[in-house]
Amino acid sequence: MINSPCKNICTIDPKSELCIGCGRSRDEIANWLILTDKQKKDLLNRLKSKNKIFTIFNNMLNKRIMNSLYNISKKQIFLIGLILILALARLIPHPWNFTPIVAVAILSGYFFKNIYASFAIVIISMLIGDLFLGFYENMIFVYLSLILISFIFYKFSKKINFKNLFIYGFVGSVIFFVISNFGVWALGSLGVNNIPYEKNLNGLIECFVVALPFFHNTFLSTLIFSYSAIYIYKSLPAWSSSR
Repeated sequence: MINSPCKNICTIDPKSELCIGCGRSRDEIANWLILTDKQKKDLLNRLKSKNKIFTIFNNMLNKRIMNSLYNISKKQIFLIGLILILALARLIPHPWNFTPIVAVAILSGYFFKNIYASFAIVIISMLIGDLFLGFYENMIFVYLSLILISFIFYKFSKKINFKNLFIYGFVGSVIFFVISNFGVWALGSLGVNNIPYEKNLNGLIECFVVALPFFHNTFLSTLIFSYSAIYIYKSLPAWSSSR
């Protein structure tokens, strides 16, 4: 004799009108006792196949939900991570101009596909660092250079890859170098021997020449942080699926 597949009292789901426990309809439950053993076996096989399909579909649905949650959380975590990395990198001891600020400005559009998010990343992370380090005279030109870099490379975000990142890193570093040091000259900041640069072309050229030794740190740090960030970003799905 073949026993009923239900272990408890049958409970009918009002939407599907099937038993929550075994998946049978009302008629199949009511007629169970008058079915032959062969009919019961056939019914159980159908239920087994139905439950298997439901399990596969449910797993697929859960996988889609988890992937969606992962994609959302990846963006949020990466956004917060970038802000923290940029802020902390400026707070810990480091060589002059060796920070990821230009790299983040270049890649923000690539990561988030949103110009406002790109601006927010750069501005918020810089402000966090400046709250601890203190505000400075040339601050507006530094921020403007990073915003300009974010805007320019947002337009090229779909073309960024490992091959052209070297060139983009160089261009971004040059933009930062020119605008930030132009601000030093324009604001009359102190130069060599604590004397302000002359407000003429010679003074501007002198300002750029004096700043040249710091350019290689800007360029080198931009390359290191840019390539590392893209590698980690592209590796996240593989790392997640391997767990």
